[in-house]
Amino acid sequence: MGYSAEWAEIFELRNRVRFRVFLLAAMLMLWLGLRSSAWASVHQYPEGADRVMYRSLQTLRDRTDQAWQLVLFKRLKAGQTESIHLRLVGFPGAVEFKHPAPLRISGSDRGWVAADSLAENSLFPANVGEYDVLQPLTEASTSRVLQLFLPTTAGDIELIVPSAVMQEWRQVAAFN
Repeated sequence: MGYSAEWAEIFELRNRVRFRVFLLAAMLMLWLGLRSSAWASVHQYPEGADRVMYRSLQTLRDRTDQAWQLVLFKRLKAGQTESIHLRLVGFPGAVEFKHPAPLRISGSDRGWVAADSLAENSLFPANVGEYDVLQPLTEASTSRVLQLFLPTTAGDIELIVPSAVMQEWRQVAAFN
C-alpha cells in the first residue's frame, strides 16, 4: 500500500523543516563558539586612589584533559607597571605545585623562566601557583602559541596557550 501524493508532500516538508532547524542550530552553536573565544574577558579593578589592576581569566585544558584556570593580572601604581603575574589554578586534590620552583615558558623562537611568586607565601592552597611573567609576556611573539611547563610535585605538566589567549594577554600588558 503506497502513500498518497499528499502524504509524500507532508513528509518532504517535515524533512525540509527538520533540516533547516538543524542547520540553524548548528550555525548558532558555531557563532556562539566563535564569539566566546574571540571576545576578551579583560576586566579593570580599582585598588586604591592611584592603583589599578587589569585581569584576564581563561580556562585551558592540558594534554590529559584536566582543566586549569589561568589568571593574568597587571598592577599599575600611578600609571606605572608594578607587576604582571600569572596565577595558575588546578583542581584541588588533583595537583600540587612545587614551591619554590620556576615556571618554564617556551615560545617558537626562545624560552623563559618565570620566578615563583608564592615561594614563601603559605596563604595559598597547594593547587595554586603564581609567577612573574613581565619579561616573557613583553618579549614573546604576538601571534604565537606558548608552552607552559607547570612545576608540580608529580612532575612538569605541559599547558599550551593558544594565540587568541596570547592576544588577550598582550591587551592586558598594553594597558597604562
